[in-house]
Amino acid sequence: MKSPIVWIAVAAITLFSVGEANAQLTLGAARLYPANPTSADVLTLGVDIRCDEKGYIGNSYRVNMVQNNIIVRLGERRADLVFPATCPLQLAEELEIGRLPVGNYTLTVIKGAAGTSPSVTLVNSAPFSITNARAVKPPPSVRLDYTGQWWNPADPGSGLFVWQDARDPNDAVLAAWFTYSGDGKPQWFVFQPKWASSTSTLPADLLQTSRMPSLTIPPPNPTTTTTSGTASLDFTNFGTGDEGVFTVTINGGATQAIKIQRFRP
Repeated sequence: MKSPIVWIAVAAITLFSVGEANAQLTLGAARLYPANPTSADVLTLGVDIRCDEKGYIGNSYRVNMVQNNIIVRLGERRADLVFPATCPLQLAEELEIGRLPVGNYTLTVIKGAAGTSPSVTLVNSAPFSITNARAVKPPPSVRLDYTGQWWNPADPGSGLFVWQDARDPNDAVLAAWFTYSGDGKPQWFVFQPKWASSTSTLPADLLQTSRMPSLTIPPPNPTTTTTSGTASLDFTNFGTGDEGVFTVTINGGATQAIKIQRFRP
C-alpha cells in the first residue's frame, strides 16, 4: 500500500491530503511524501511539469538547507527549447530529499538553475514538520538504533547482522551471528533478545536451523530448529571506543564476551 501524499500547491502554498475531493493542481504543483513524515522516513518530492512549459530539462537537481528551510533547485530551464506536441499532459519527477531530524521546516522549490533563463519559484517556504519515529516508547526507551553490521576485527570471517525496528514500541531486535564451528565449518545462528535497559538486552535463545539438501526452491524438506545456547547484546559503552559486547554461550559451554564494533569498509 502506497503512502498517502501531501500536495503543495503553488497558488495557495498549503498542505492537504490527496484524498480530498476535487483537489486542483496548479501549474508546477509539487507533492511531498509521506504525508506525515517521521525521522525514520526518506522524504521525497514529486514535481509535475506541464507540456505547455517551454524548455524544461529535468533529471538534475540540487538540495541544500539554510537554517531549517529546505531549498530544492530543479534542472535547467531554457526558452529556446520546446516540448514536442505529443508529450503527455504531465511529466513527473521524483526527487529524494533524504531523512531529516525531528523539527519544523519549510520547503522552497525553484525551477531553473543559476545562469539560465529566469528561475520560477514553484513553492515558497511551505511549512512542514518531522515527528519522532521513536516518540511513544514504554520504558526502557532505547536511545539509539543499532541496526547494521558488527564484528571483531581480530576475528575476520565472523560477525553479526543486527536489525532493530525503531518504530516498534519495544524496539524489536533480530540478530544473525555468522561464525565457525570447532571443525572449521561455517555456522549461522539467530536470536531475538528483549531490552533489559536502554543500552543492553536480556539473554535470548540462540537458534540454529538446518534441513536436508534439495534441488528445488522452496525445498520439500522441513526446516529443523535447534536451541543451541543463549546470546545477548550490550552497548552501554557505545561511543567510548568499546562500542559493544556480544555475550554468547553455546551448548552449555563457557560463556564468551566478544567485543564488537560497527563494520566500516
